[in-house]
Amino acid sequence: MANVPLTLDEIYDLAKKTLVANGCDDETASILADLIRNAERDGSVSHGLFRLPAYVSGLKSGKINGKGKPEVKKISPSVIKVLGNNCLAPVVLSKGLPELSKAAKENGVAVLAINNSHHMAAMWPETEKLAEDGLVAFACTSYNSSLIKRSSRIIKSCQRKWCSCFSN
Repeated sequence: MANVPLTLDEIYDLAKKTLVANGCDDETASILADLIRNAERDGSVSHGLFRLPAYVSGLKSGKINGKGKPEVKKISPSVIKVLGNNCLAPVVLSKGLPELSKAAKENGVAVLAINNSHHMAAMWPETEKLAEDGLVAFACTSYNSSLIKRSSRIIKSCQRKWCSCFSN
């Protein structure tokens, strides 16, 4: 198989069209296509186009809700909870991070709890976003292992992970 060079705009367009064609609404497809493009831009190809077949598989199987709308709830001044409604984590985070940032700035510390979503993406975009807001951020997931069959190998992904980030 030959490699086909793509520009970042072409990567975004390919990802978005593929996601829409397989069950995502425009907002969800845009969020995921942006994440895929940025992972490719930053050299993290394992979190870029490589993830697109897994997203499509999850959408086709019904495991992932490509049109779901996360619900943000403020549990206390420092605890924000987002009900994921079977969306992918980047979609959930797009709704929860602004509330988390606001709560952390108002209270000095805050926690974002996410339920019923699927984590199949990088975790640094959310910590990086919070660091850009002047905050120290730690992210972790306890998502169950997923198996992705690729050729004759089985690759484990999305096991218990964590990530941290802070601004200089």
